[in-house]
Amino acid sequence: MRWDIAPKTRCDLLVFSGINLAGRRQIARVHPYGGLQGDTLDEGTFQSLIVVAPIGTRVTLMTTVAEEGWEERPWRTIEITREDAFRTKEGKWAVRVPQLNCLDAPNAQRTDPDFEIGFPQADDVESGTGWTYGRGGGVAGQVRAIKVDKRPRTD
Repeated sequence: MRWDIAPKTRCDLLVFSGINLAGRRQIARVHPYGGLQGDTLDEGTFQSLIVVAPIGTRVTLMTTVAEEGWEERPWRTIEITREDAFRTKEGKWAVRVPQLNCLDAPNAQRTDPDFEIGFPQADDVESGTGWTYGRGGGVAGQVRAIKVDKRPRTD
């Protein structure tokens, strides 16, 4: 698994080997001054995840380890936005993604197989809108690299 972590970013990724936040759970913690700690995450094994991070953090899941041209392959970005994230019982901001290939509400605990739709499509990370977007084609079980950064401020 290749990681691309921007300086001074913080997040926890809880990844699951099955859909609906089920199966084997692994935890990776990105600390602002300590880098990556916790599980190394088995490449290409996860189907769902929870992202716990400050507002403005974005996590991009890529299906290739290539540093250039990865946006031509399937990928998905999850952003922590004040409008869409929920608060955990510890008071941290979070979103849930119960199926990496589908769009569900950011607080959904299960995907609804009767109403499965793909997430919004974007040409690149900077042109994406909303709390999640990407390039479809199958992200679940195919994640090879993860990028953690902050959305550029627009004010």
